[in-house]
Parts: sequence; structure tokens; C-alpha cells
Amino acid sequence: MSDGGSPAERQMSYCTNPHCQNPQNLDRATVCKSCESNLLLKGRYRVFHTLGQSLACRTFLAVDEDQPSQPRCVIQQFCAPAAVADGGTQHNRTFRGSASVLGELGKHPQIPKLLASFEVEGCQYLVQEYIEGRNLADRLSEKGVVKEIQIWYLLSELLPVLQFVHEHQLIHGDIKPSNIIHRKTPQASPALAGKEDLNPLPQESASGLVLVDFGSAIPANSGPLKTETVTGSAEYAAPEQIKGQAIPSSDIYSLGVTCIHLLTGMSPFDLFDIKADSWAWRHYLKVPVSARLGRILDKMVQREPSKRYRSTEAILTDMKYGPAPVEVILSKPKWTLAMWGASAVALLSVLLGVRLPSPAPQAFTSGEPVSSIPEIRFNPPPMQDFSSGGESQSGPAVRTLADRDKNPVWAVAVTPNGRVIVSGNNDGTIHLLHKRRGKLLKVLAGHLGPVWSVAVSPDGRTIASGSADGTIKLWNFYSGKLIRTLDGHQDGVFSVVFSPEGQALASVGKDKTLKLWQVDDGAELETLKGVFDEVHSVAFSSYKDTLFSGNGDGTIKLWNWKTGEFQATLTGHADAVSALTVNPDGNILGSGGWDNTVRIWDITTEHGPQPSGEVTFTGHADRIQSLAFSPDGQTLASADLSGTIKLWAMDGGEPGTLKGHSTWVELAFNPQDKTLISGSFDDTIKVWRLSP
Repeated sequence: MSDGGSPAERQMSYCTNPHCQNPQNLDRATVCKSCESNLLLKGRYRVFHTLGQSLACRTFLAVDEDQPSQPRCVIQQFCAPAAVADGGTQHNRTFRGSASVLGELGKHPQIPKLLASFEVEGCQYLVQEYIEGRNLADRLSEKGVVKEIQIWYLLSELLPVLQFVHEHQLIHGDIKPSNIIHRKTPQASPALAGKEDLNPLPQESASGLVLVDFGSAIPANSGPLKTETVTGSAEYAAPEQIKGQAIPSSDIYSLGVTCIHLLTGMSPFDLFDIKADSWAWRHYLKVPVSARLGRILDKMVQREPSKRYRSTEAILTDMKYGPAPVEVILSKPKWTLAMWGASAVALLSVLLGVRLPSPAPQAFTSGEPVSSIPEIRFNPPPMQDFSSGGESQSGPAVRTLADRDKNPVWAVAVTPNGRVIVSGNNDGTIHLLHKRRGKLLKVLAGHLGPVWSVAVSPDGRTIASGSADGTIKLWNFYSGKLIRTLDGHQDGVFSVVFSPEGQALASVGKDKTLKLWQVDDGAELETLKGVFDEVHSVAFSSYKDTLFSGNGDGTIKLWNWKTGEFQATLTGHADAVSALTVNPDGNILGSGGWDNTVRIWDITTEHGPQPSGEVTFTGHADRIQSLAFSPDGQTLASADLSGTIKLWAMDGGEPGTLKGHSTWVELAFNPQDKTLISGSFDDTIKVWRLSP
């Protein structure tokens, strides 16, 4: 639980006697100057100040002076009204039972450990682990509303926790932003940019989000349980809970309300239209959310329990497989001009390392026969052909395909012949799409987590995919069959890329390793040395067989990939380097980072890669997610976590801005023309024509 007190407050000793009129005492006092109560609970716990208070419970920050390190802890105090006869016995029995359950819950890495439970002078106490970090209410106050991708991450992190709680026959009863803490970590993960301080922890077994304050927890082992005292916070509590009849799905309701509060920044009271008897939260969004997330949140906050999700498993299933039509949008860009000198404005969370449960069996798996991809014979059409179904030439042409599920897109690539778009998706599948018509040609299934990266070999025969499940899979492009699975990484794979000749594959992972693989037989060639930080991005250059990696400390490292020799470290970015790309000639490196800037490096200088004329492109208002050079090398496209795409002319011309996505974007140029492909977590894939 986070510490909200000032340094001065933390130096005071606080009296826990509920009747004390002046609980503040000097730092090392042992007896309260006001009521003469003992200030050391059980002779060992010194309380500093309150963290929160409700009718049934007070929560304190304290230290355990019985241990040499005097670690911080959180103490919850329950002082029930005086009971008569057997009532007091029953209360004690209930408390002991709750403490026993909390002891079991504390074994979960996202729930504070129960350190002790005891009774002193008629009050019961629970001593729990202190979680160092910041709660989401404070985060909202300091940084403003969160992005959609952060909500996906929050749900993927907390729904399994709720499932664990409910399986132990307990209802949390008070889920709200202040009871969700982002555990403080030494180093955030570059691959999870976009979640900002909602990132998971790659260095520790514990997750980044912790659910705290079980002071309002209610037994759930007898179905709807009528309680004598209404628990929870009125803004977030489900209608049945306010009536004293909490059920497990009451927690789902509260989590849904928490999400829409974080998205809008508005009080939940203001988000519900009493006259219409419906939620109006979409009216207060600064950026629209995807249809899939909207449907999930709507169902979570249904006021009638029968219409609400009844289990966390059902939500997780809809997060992976929820049905809805998906768009492939073919667009001409909306251009806006930005000056070269525009200053950058200061995630991961993303990437959502949205880590969802293993998927249910699907219609197509790698072990089943699949039909071959049909022969595609056509010449890339002029852009005006794209608009035949709809809008005038002055506006973007949009065409929607109705026979696909909505699916957040993590990665995109284009085949060398320019005819097929390959997308890596949040549900663990890879989709092959006809570039002109947007028709879904094939679904490749086999990963057990989101597909974070896809690449197509230079000869167009092989697709490589890297996933949050920690595996790399190689697929036959023509048959759609799985060739082999590469299992060397110990955690999620951020990026995969083929060498210029297609003989080798490079991959970087959440396990802080950069690996080289032989494509023909899948052998692991080497784990390159010199990686001391998380690596998010990787790129090959044909010039002197160079391999580049973008690192979490803002550096770019260089290797000779054929010999494995470490060559140099480039510095310049002020934060993690999240995207790398090399131009078609192999002599220019582009890098994008969490510092919202894009840098250009000359690879061919005598003393190794150097900043190319000190060129730094600024203008993005969010962290860079993706980069891509056009086939002629004259244009560099960059995309950020807010969905903005910028086009930078290598000859110094005016930059352009493409608007159309609502959240983070991955980019790939069609090698056969000047169309730019953008896949986004807003469930859409767009094709932009960048020249007449």
C-alpha cells in the first residue's frame, strides 16, 4: 500500500486508540501523551499515520521495530461495536476465519502478504506487507487520464487476481483506483511502452499492479450474502452491494467503473445518466476507445446482475475471442504540416504485455490441415480505385469488411511482392490479408499469447512471429503450416527480424537477451553479449554485416552478426530506444525512443555510425512505437503510442502528419509502391497512399 504522508508526518508516532482525542505523538514516544495508551502495538509495531478510514476499518502505515531492518508494514484495525452474549464470540470467529483466508490470498504475488493477526483491547488487527508504489488515484491526479492500452493491461493483470480471490470464496468489496497500486520497480520495460506507470515488472516475479485493502472483504461461500453494514465506496459499488447484498460480480462492476473513471477522469456519479438510467461515459472520453473495449466495459458495469459478466473467465474470453466485425481501412492521408523545430511533449504500458490465459482450442491450429493461399495476380492499383466504394477524392476512402472479428493489432509486415499484409494480433493469431481488397486469406494459430512481432523473409516464403508466450514460430507462407517453434527465450519476444539474405533471424526478448537463429534448421546460433538492459528493438544492415539493438537505457548497441563481435555503443536518446529501422541502401539508421524523438544515424562513417548531421526529428507528443523507411529511402514514417503517424522527408522537406488511429500504431511500407500500412490496437489496419 502506498504511503501518502509527508516526511514530517512519518516522523510522528500515532495512537491507535479509537477514542483518543489527540493521537499525534513524538517520534520515539512509547506512551500516548493524551490517553496514555501503549504506542507500540504488541510491543513491536509503531504506527506513523492513517492511510485510510471507513466505518468498519482504519488503515495505518507502521514499522516493525522487532526486526533489525525495521521494515514498513500496513496495519488494519477493526473495532466492532460492543456486542452482547454470543455476538462477540461470533465476531471473533468471523475475524479469525477472514484472517485465515487472507493468509492464503497473500500467497498471490499481486496481493499483500498477511504478516500477523491479533487482538488488542477489543480491536482486531491485520498486519500486511507494505507495497511501495503509487496508487492509480494518485496517478490519475498527477498525470491525467489513461490510454486504452493501459486499460487492456489493467484488466489482464487484475482479472486473474479477482478470479483467485473469488475461488477462495471472498468478495473484495472495495475495488477502486486508490486500492490498486503500481508496485515501484527499478527499471520499466521498453516493450511495454504506452502503459506508462502501469507497466508490469520484467525483473521480478511479482506483477506491476497489486490489489490492496481487503478490509471490506465479504465471504462469498453462500451465494448472495446480506450484510448488516454496507461496505465499499459508493461511487464504485454495485447497486446490490449498496443494498447489502454483495455477490462476486459486484467486484466486476467496481473494476469496470474504475476503468471508465481512469479513462475519463470524471466521477462515476457524473458518468451515469439517472434520467436515461444508463451510463454516458463515452461522452467524456478525450480519445474514443475501440468497439471491443467499449462492449466489455459496458457489460462489466451493467446495473442488473443478470446482464453483467458473472465471472472473470468470461471477460478474459471476450478479451481474446469477442465477436465483432473488424475494419481494414484504405485511406488517403489527412495532411497537417509541422515545422522541423516543433518541440516534443513528454506507456508500456505497452505493451500490454497483455498476458492472458492459454487460449481455448480454435478452428485452425498448426497441427491441422490448412488450404494453401490462392495465387494472387494483380498490379498495385492507383489510389483512386480504393475510393470506388465511398467517399470523394478530397477525403479519405474507407471500406469496411464485415466478416472478421475485431482484434487489436500488435505488429504488421508486407510480403516482398506487396500483395499480402501480415498482422500479429492480440488473440495470438496471425492474419494474412489481401492488400488491395482487404480479404482475409488465412489465419495462422498456435501462439498462446499476443503476437508482438511479425516478419517476412526476403524471399517471401517464410513468416516469423514472436509472442508474449516466449516462443518464436516459423510458418510456411504458401501453405500456412507451422514449420517449427524456437524456444530459447525465457519470456515474451518483443521483436523478430530476418537478416538481409534471409539466412538468419534475430530476436530480442523480455528476458534481456538478443539471440541469433539459423532459419533453415532453427538452430540457435548465438546469444550476443553486451546486453545489460532490456532490449526492445533490433535491426539488420547489409553494411559490414551490422546488427543494431535499441535498449532501455537509451543506447543503441552494434554487433557484427556473423562473427558475434560487439562493436560499439551509440548514445543520444534520453530514454529507451523502442524502434529501429535501416533504409533500403543499408547506410542510414533511424531510431525512435521514449523521449518522443526520432534520430538519424550515418552508418558508413569512417569511425562507425554517427548522427547524420545531428538530425533529430521532434514533433511527436508521445513515445515512439514504430519506424519504417519508404522503398526509395526518401521518407521515414514514425508512429507513437497515441496513434499519430508522422512522415519525415530525408531531403529536408516539410513533414506531414497522418491522423486516423486512436491508439498505438505499428508501421510497414509496401516494398512495391509508396503505400504505408499501419496496424493499430484500435482494431484497424489502414493503407495510406503517400504520393499521387
